[in-house]
Amino acid sequence: MEMKKKEIIKMKQEYAISSETIMVVPNYDENGVLTSLLGKKNGVTNAGLSPLDLIDTNLRYRGSSMRGAMDGAQAILEKKNMNPLILDREQDIILFPCRSPFRPDCVWLSLRHVKNYKKAGTSHTQVELSNESTITIDVSKQTFDKKMQRAYELRYKMQAQTQQFEGKAMEAGTVYHLFKNVDRLNYEGGQSEEQEFAESL
Repeated sequence: MEMKKKEIIKMKQEYAISSETIMVVPNYDENGVLTSLLGKKNGVTNAGLSPLDLIDTNLRYRGSSMRGAMDGAQAILEKKNMNPLILDREQDIILFPCRSPFRPDCVWLSLRHVKNYKKAGTSHTQVELSNESTITIDVSKQTFDKKMQRAYELRYKMQAQTQQFEGKAMEAGTVYHLFKNVDRLNYEGGQSEEQEFAESL
């Protein structure tokens, strides 16, 4: 399912997803409009946006978007559907959907706040959270296992890629000086004399 282009929603304090956010739960208001309950360490608050709009607004506030986060996760995991999302790499905020993210009943959990989980009937799973709260979701434990594994895989691969790129960035490289002549469109240049001498040895 493709996300439709929509008007950008202005960020408000009550929309903020932080490292203290445990879950995003769909909730219909008295008018039947889909909004979200934000489960945090110190309680549950209501945000007047659907889960998808809420997460998208937080990603845009950080310079990304839901579409960008989905494409990034798909590229890293090489899996097309129902991937977790990196909301904030530095704060280790990874959210994963418990079913299709485009379903209105999809619950999103923060990986860092899932403490434990167990089977609760044939098609339900009870999740214990970091603040000792629980939520029972209507997916099987087997399905939830796969969601958790995929979220951990995304975290591991993202950390490995980051370490690889940061390590290479600190390595010594070739020195070059670029300039553009008045009558040319492209930049030109070459290695410094010191670099050419070192490479000739």
